[in-house]
Amino acid sequence: MDGSLELWRRECDGLRERDAFAATGVMGAYGDILPVDAVRDATTSVYAEIAHRLGWLELDRALSEAEFQQLSSGVGEWVTQDRTLSEVIGTFGPPSLWIGGTNPFFPQTLAYATADPDRGLICLHLWNAIVDTTPGTEPRGVHAEPVVLAARHRPGKFPGSFSFTPEGLRRRPDADRRSPLRSTVWIFQGDRARHPSGVFDTLEAGLAWAAEWHVTGIMAEYPRGGAYDVAVGEGRFTPTKPHHGTADHVAAFGPGLRHIHLTDGHRD
Repeated sequence: MDGSLELWRRECDGLRERDAFAATGVMGAYGDILPVDAVRDATTSVYAEIAHRLGWLELDRALSEAEFQQLSSGVGEWVTQDRTLSEVIGTFGPPSLWIGGTNPFFPQTLAYATADPDRGLICLHLWNAIVDTTPGTEPRGVHAEPVVLAARHRPGKFPGSFSFTPEGLRRRPDADRRSPLRSTVWIFQGDRARHPSGVFDTLEAGLAWAAEWHVTGIMAEYPRGGAYDVAVGEGRFTPTKPHHGTADHVAAFGPGLRHIHLTDGHRD
């Protein structure tokens, strides 16, 4: 990112516009799409796509334009049936980027791309099902190899960019299993204030209030719950030092989400 910070910021803004960046980042957006164990490697594929677009990604294999076009046009139909890792390799060849290990009992994402950074990535997200002993259903054991859950292959809004296999639809989190940590509020604190002076359910409501009162300060996004607990739980912060997780550290921990500087009620 050295020397490319503005480019990086624009890319992150683009993720938010596409609904690919929730309160807990890209992992939060994937929390509505894939089982929790498969989210981390899938999240990596989004940042790999940015790296490819900015010319930072070294591909293991660059598809020809004809190969990429064939994959793009056919993968949506291809995943209407359950598919395994060996079927992915047998049908589309080795990936341009293999995210995750090769252990068959762990999630992984296979990404396909051309050398043209404007073409983006087509990503196949794979996972190995755990044993399901739900009463009244046939037991579903661990597969001999990972199975495809979803393909991310469409442009536009993130939630609509996926096609799912039948197994992916079965494993997709329902409303009761989606993380409550995605719920956030926006808090305003004036430049010289000791305490916040406004809490809003949406950024739009906060900005309207700030414009009405011409206030100067910071409008910051906070997850519901403890900021430290949420950040650790979602993988945005990993304790590595002795003071991490102490009372003083937790009490002073920032949310690490979006914040906007305002002067006289307007964005700087």
